[in-house]
Amino acid sequence: MWRSIEKVAGVLSPGATSNSTALVLSGGGARAAYQSGVLQFIAEKISLDAVDLISGVSAGSINAGKLANNTVGYPEAVSELVECWSTIGQQDVYEAASSLSVMMNVLKRSSNADQELLPRTGLVDTTPLAGYLKDVMKAPDGRLSGISENIQSGRLKACAFVGTEYATGQTVTWIEGKSIDGWERPNRISRQTHLMTDHILASTSLPFLFPAVKVHDKWYGDGGIRQAEPLSPVVHLGADKILAISTRYGRSLEEALVPVSDGYPPAAQIFGVLLNAVFLDRLDQDAATLERINTLVRDLAPWKRRGLKHIGLLVIRPSRDLGKLSGDFQHELGGVLKLIARSLGSKDTKSPDWLSMILFDQMYTTRLIEVGYDDARTQYDQIARFFG
Repeated sequence: MWRSIEKVAGVLSPGATSNSTALVLSGGGARAAYQSGVLQFIAEKISLDAVDLISGVSAGSINAGKLANNTVGYPEAVSELVECWSTIGQQDVYEAASSLSVMMNVLKRSSNADQELLPRTGLVDTTPLAGYLKDVMKAPDGRLSGISENIQSGRLKACAFVGTEYATGQTVTWIEGKSIDGWERPNRISRQTHLMTDHILASTSLPFLFPAVKVHDKWYGDGGIRQAEPLSPVVHLGADKILAISTRYGRSLEEALVPVSDGYPPAAQIFGVLLNAVFLDRLDQDAATLERINTLVRDLAPWKRRGLKHIGLLVIRPSRDLGKLSGDFQHELGGVLKLIARSLGSKDTKSPDWLSMILFDQMYTTRLIEVGYDDARTQYDQIARFFG
């Protein structure tokens, strides 16, 4: 609890100024298309111009990078982001070997006692994603120069992507900003740098499925693996208000009590619970902690707050279960991922959450954009109040 209080209290940079509005974009693989729908409504009907701090983790870093790197303005950036998610396909993200070739390789490896059964470099090849990021970010050399330009112009204070260093197990937040201080904790540290598409590629690298990414001579994977406090980066950077867009459906108690599989749970169900716990549940927990601290701050006399401040928070989450929605599209999987889906028993669960993270299919992502847009429209009043 004290660490949560400490992060709100300050460890704020001396250069941070008031009235900073932060946008926090969580992970969720293909589910991140939902965030673009939410942003589309806000950009069209309200405004994102107040946002000067942006943080993204996992697939949320793709959206964060697109917004922060665009030098024309948020409306155009969001429009391009929606276009990306509505046209993306598996071929833009990974190459999956055929089921037959994977089985043959496993048999071949099993005959060698000194060889690992599965390749260390992941089950799919993400070379297409590396090129796709450079293309959609308009960064042929990988350098996100638009972020530097926006920081110099004052439109942006800082942008942050989050990764996990495999060798140490630390959560690393890469930051590009002006007049900011970093932080050092045993399990989470910051690194100031010029942001590149490689940082996004590393942040989105799902363990086991996607290969690790080498950045500055170290190997990294998905930033959501050990990120216990998703709001922490923008709090450290001086946020006064935070808009967080989650891809985790907020079930009611009645819904939570209804089983999504019958009998002994298939591996797909267990895997989905694990992925949600690791990558998606943390935002809700961190948001609840921040709200409790805000209540504490309100009840303290100003001279007793010792640097603590109230931080406005609005969390937007899906009104529909995006995992369940992916079940309608799982026939689109091919190669080794189709084999995995069948092996895990994905058809025996009503909510194949793991599938929703890798289902880069236009029909699915377009549906998520629509859900996000409608959810933001439903919450128009709350969003309008948040932006003042």
